[in-house]
Amino acid sequence: MRITLIVHQFPPNYFTGTEQYALAVGGELARRGHDVDVFALDPAFAERDGPWRESRETVGGLPVRRLNYWMLFGPDWARLEYRHPFMAEVFEQHLRERRTEVVHSFHLRHVGADLLDKVVASGARLCISLMDFWFLCPRVILMRPDGTPCGGPPDGGRGCLPCHAPELAAELTARPDAAAIALLAAAGGSQPGKSLLGRVASHFERFSYLREHLLLADAIVAPTRYLRDVFLDNGIPPERIEHRSYGIAATGIAPAASPPARPLTFGFLGSYAPHKAPHLLVDALAAVRGDCRAILRGRASDFRTYSEALRTAAARDPRVELLGPYERDELPAVLAAIDVLVVPSTWHENAPFVVLEARAAGLPVLASRFGGLAEVVHDGVDGELFEAGDRDDLAHRMQRLVDEPDRLARYRAAVQPPKTLAAAVDEFEALYRAAPR
Repeated sequence: MRITLIVHQFPPNYFTGTEQYALAVGGELARRGHDVDVFALDPAFAERDGPWRESRETVGGLPVRRLNYWMLFGPDWARLEYRHPFMAEVFEQHLRERRTEVVHSFHLRHVGADLLDKVVASGARLCISLMDFWFLCPRVILMRPDGTPCGGPPDGGRGCLPCHAPELAAELTARPDAAAIALLAAAGGSQPGKSLLGRVASHFERFSYLREHLLLADAIVAPTRYLRDVFLDNGIPPERIEHRSYGIAATGIAPAASPPARPLTFGFLGSYAPHKAPHLLVDALAAVRGDCRAILRGRASDFRTYSEALRTAAARDPRVELLGPYERDELPAVLAAIDVLVVPSTWHENAPFVVLEARAAGLPVLASRFGGLAEVVHDGVDGELFEAGDRDDLAHRMQRLVDEPDRLARYRAAVQPPKTLAAAVDEFEALYRAAPR
């Protein structure tokens, strides 16, 4: 089959979970003899080298067509985040040149859901993997600015305006004709432009537009039951979304034959971001006594102020080692350096790949009782769940593992290997070949 993958960013410059999975799935499909290519955005929106740029290269054996554009390429940046007609025209040409038979979308942020119209028009089969909450939430993470969780777009998406665009909400509220503008904006049919009505309409329209385009898919896949349930709670029919868990290629990763002779080592692997909450591990360790330590590995560039505060806190405890990110080929050694993975996220995590990788390494996991984490960590069996954001609860569970080595051994023995990438791609191939809806 000729298969085109769509993703909002792609290695080597971008390498978080979604990009890793798109690359891994594409590589496995190509290994099986499919003709696979990648249509990706390069989200470097600085105004340089012209308003529209594209390149073609090969990454991991896959041909990649990479595009980017100026932030002010269109008059309404909020609208371009989910609706990009020019990108769609380029993609239509791409499908025609490739004679693509299957399109698998992993993420469309700043790419635009109007690409999906072109897939349908071309006659190609369309599969959408829900990697997070982008189709529901303009902030992607379903959290309000104050850190409280959100269940989905209020009032059909119109309630997102104060959360996602508070300055625009304040500008609307200050107008004497605010009610009339809101009524007109809610009527739909936004047009790109800088008028107050146009900008408000773009925000109001987002949820309905993306819902309509999500339902164009022949197959919609959610990697956790939790993520599927969130979309069902927001009006997507249950028969339209299938639960298919992630699979990983655990090359080089294996459980240690016996626990290493070292202080009990807790680890955090991921971006140094407020909603990932690595500070919680640092704070909790300060309350833990005994022979233990913590190693944190992550990227600090996304949230510099937060990362500096994290670095300052870590410097107070000599048992904490705060390190930078790691290359993919370093992962086996990074996992081998820790005994327990800690995932202290305060947002609706879906199913972090790092948990699956820890499983492949035979590592127990301490994770927030939140989102999809409660589905992939079996509390009291192969790890424990603690209350999200609760430093004392986490510290209690860490202390118990220090004090009760038999408990740690029991958790380690219960860890089951994750689903393989090959098994996941078997499922995707079946979806690609299924009869259209």
